[in-house]
Amino acid sequence: MTEARDPTVFENEGDAPPSMTPGQIIRSLGAVIASAFAASLTFSICMPLLVLILERRDTEPWLIGLNTAAAPAGLLIFTILMPRIVGYLGTMRALYLGFILMILSIVLLPVFDNVWAWFPLRFIMGIGIAIHWVVSETWINTLVDNRIRGRVMGIYVTAMSAGYLGGLPILLFVGSEGPEPFFIVAAALAIGVLPLVLARDLAPGIKAHAGFGVFAAMKRAPATMLAALTDGFVFGALFAFFLIYVQRLGYAENDALILLIVMSVGNVFLQFPVGMIADRYDRRVLLIVFALLMVVCTAIFPLALGDPYVLWPLLFFWGGIMGGMYTCGLALVGQRFNRDELAAANATFIFVYEFGHLVGPPIAGVAILLWDPHGLIVLSVVGGLLFAIIATIRHLTHKGQDNA
Repeated sequence: MTEARDPTVFENEGDAPPSMTPGQIIRSLGAVIASAFAASLTFSICMPLLVLILERRDTEPWLIGLNTAAAPAGLLIFTILMPRIVGYLGTMRALYLGFILMILSIVLLPVFDNVWAWFPLRFIMGIGIAIHWVVSETWINTLVDNRIRGRVMGIYVTAMSAGYLGGLPILLFVGSEGPEPFFIVAAALAIGVLPLVLARDLAPGIKAHAGFGVFAAMKRAPATMLAALTDGFVFGALFAFFLIYVQRLGYAENDALILLIVMSVGNVFLQFPVGMIADRYDRRVLLIVFALLMVVCTAIFPLALGDPYVLWPLLFFWGGIMGGMYTCGLALVGQRFNRDELAAANATFIFVYEFGHLVGPPIAGVAILLWDPHGLIVLSVVGGLLFAIIATIRHLTHKGQDNA
């Protein structure tokens, strides 16, 4: 007798064996984490590369900003559609499609070498990024046991952060002239597909529940999604204006860049320790603690600028804490949602994070106009405090319930 299937669930079983050995799980996770590193490295090269090219052509700043926003726009719009797309295509075909869209758009950028042609190409790139982002995080959350979820997510975020950090030195070495940088980026993406191809038989089937979408995920775990929104907002605002803020306080451009690199290095190296902590303690409480630590680091930063012995450790820890909110929140998504809800939950988490990352810089720009330059610091502190207060109230009033 054939088992009846719930018609509200789209299911792609994949080719993974029903019960994988620890070695197979490690291979599977290693493949998707390696591909995430390649995707992050590519994005970190491509974004400043296009800005440098447009700036060299005396393109208006507002047009550069608008063109840069095309990729996040594609990411935001299609993130919502990801659960159904993945449910229809399946795990591997969806990932292949994401890489094809990214590679195709990057290769065509020097062919259609015009700022207006770059709008649809960057939008397509954003769609490819959205597919890879949602599928890879759902893949990991599907395979990982809750006992080690934080540590695995820490490794995943470390790989993404390392890829993002490594892009700038590569761009400095390659340069921004001619079509070569674009083809190097495309080649890096193509190499990133290889681990997935080798592990295609170990891809987990991803289920997508037709009745469970973005709003349902937000209702199920509002504090978790608010953490992603807050982290994206503060992270986006600070990283967009960090160099400007430091330079307006008297630092030279190269010195300001070094400070930003120190913060980024902290983001890379502290994610695994954060994951270890997230596996031992209540992750909902940890999100509140991380938000408060982020507030303290942000508030102390202007005072520490004159003392390098305080400043450098502070920057390292500050960067790690901001990345740690994402790591802990991602582990909480895997803990809180069932397997057939994970695709929608991960898509929602990414959507709200990226939305915060998109609206943070323009709001920070207004804050700096109101109080130059400390409006940036005040805005970031207020954002972190608001989340900590709201999340604390929810935690105390809904303690023991599965809706925080």
